[in-house]
Formats: sequence, C-alpha cells, structure tokens
Amino acid sequence: MVTHWVCYQSDKPFVPNEDKFGFVYLITNTKNNKGYVGCKQYYSMTKKKTKHKWEIYTGSSKYLNKDIEKIGKEHFKFEVIAEYKNKRSLRYYEMYYQVKWNVLTATVEGSDKRAYYNSYVGGKFFPPIELYQDPEYKKMMRKKVYDNPKVADKKRKSALKREENIEYKKKMRKNNYDNLEVKKKQSEKNLGEKNSSALGPHKLTFKDGRLIIVPNLARWAMDSNKYDWAQLFHLKKGYKIQDGKKIRILKCKDIIKVEKVND
Repeated sequence: MVTHWVCYQSDKPFVPNEDKFGFVYLITNTKNNKGYVGCKQYYSMTKKKTKHKWEIYTGSSKYLNKDIEKIGKEHFKFEVIAEYKNKRSLRYYEMYYQVKWNVLTATVEGSDKRAYYNSYVGGKFFPPIELYQDPEYKKMMRKKVYDNPKVADKKRKSALKREENIEYKKKMRKNNYDNLEVKKKQSEKNLGEKNSSALGPHKLTFKDGRLIIVPNLARWAMDSNKYDWAQLFHLKKGYKIQDGKKIRILKCKDIIKVEKVND
C-alpha cells in the first residue's frame, strides 16, 4: 500500500518492520514549519491482535488535523523517526523527542508563535522498573493516616460497630461463609498449585504413635471432614500468629507432628 509516510530526514518511502510494535513520527506543516511529534502503534493487543490503520494516520492533534483539512495533506510532511519493539519503549521515546525538541515551549524564530502543535508530552506514563517514593511524602502520609489518633479511633469505632451489628454479621455470613460457591472457590484457591503451601506429600504423627503419609495435606484434611488444614499447617510450622503474638502449636486434635516429605 502507498502511504504518505517517509523516513526521517529523507524522502525514501517508509517500509515498516513487522516485528516492531510502532513508530515515533514528526509531522511538519511545510507552509509555516510548525511540527507535531507523536507515536503510532501498528496494532492493539486486547483479547485479539487488532491492526491499526497507520498507513492513513495523520496524527492525534485536533489542531493539526484541522489545518490538514483546511490547506490539504499535500502541504504536510509525514516522517517516521524510528520504530520500537514494545509499548514501553514507544511511549518513552515519544516523550524523549517531545522533550528534546521542547514541543511545549519552542517558538518560531523571530516570533512568539508556537513551533509545535503538541498540547502535552508523553501520551501515557508507565511505572519505572525501580519504584521510588519521596521520604518526606511517606513521613507526611504516616503522620496523616497511620499515626493519626483520630483516624485510628475512627477505624476502631467502625470495626466495633460492625462487630456489634447482628444484621451485618448475618449478611456477611450469608454472602461468604454460608455461600457454597464462595466456599468452593476458596477451597480451590487453597488447593491451587501456586497458592497453597500445604501441597505435596506430608507425614503425620498421631498421639498413639501411628504414622501416615498423605499425598496432599490440604486435600486430606478437607476430605476427612475432621481436620482443619490451616491448623495442620500451623502445626507444621510450630506456631501461629494471633493478635500480633507468636503462639506455639503442639498438636491438632490427635495429631502431634506434621512434616513435609521431599518429592
């Protein structure tokens, strides 16, 4: 397909690399040299890969497209600066060139007219690889929320109110504890390959000296209808945390020891 895109600083027709995700571009009004820097994806990745009509794309600025419609596309140059392999790189380098060329502050030489159509830089920001938070901000938030006695008292009263509200407790029990679908989902989550620390074979020692090996501690406990697998897991660790304190666990009914058996 013939497109209006050419390679940056040349008149060579642009040929896309199908292994790339998109490109950063510069569109220039050849009548007044006013430019626009942006980026365009080749496709969207949602439930399925959807191709974008980049070949006929003329930028996302309404001011730019208004001028294109007014004076004609033939008076604009559409240049591809570079292609990039993923969305993060594409967005980063879009902002890089926008900042490099001062698209928000640059003016046409000898006048106060803006040199670019751009209204903002960076179409979207992505989280950095290393997260950083201003220590002063953290201190302020801790003082405002965590160390604020008024907030703590409000939370305490809210929890107490819920605890004393019989109707609320009935509603929560109906929606969660007595809901078979919710119980089934929670059970499946507990037994999931990635979510349960109690998977795999375990050796159980009983008070009377019996020893048995079960292929899956959680499944065995639930199938037996006698033992709580979470309590068995606490026995395996030797303790549980209650009210912020570590409490030793020495037995679970008639079971006095739980050990993981190496696969």
